[in-house]
Amino acid sequence: MFSYTIDLSGVKAWFDGAADAGFNALAGFAFMVLAMAAIQYDEQIAPEVSRISDGWSTATMDFRSKLSSFTL
Repeated sequence: MFSYTIDLSGVKAWFDGAADAGFNALAGFAFMVLAMAAIQYDEQIAPEVSRISDGWSTATMDFRSKLSSFTL
């Protein structure tokens, strides 16, 4: 007998905006975590890897010089 139409497009737009804001916040948080991990890698892990790599290079150069001095 009576019909009422309810327009929910405003509510849908509000939920879409809230979902977009949540996604942006989550993406920002993920970026922050990755940036902090990269900084910690540069400060903590990379120097040790460089030290190990330099030690390995020194050992192989010593071995190469000893091997080249060996004559048949």
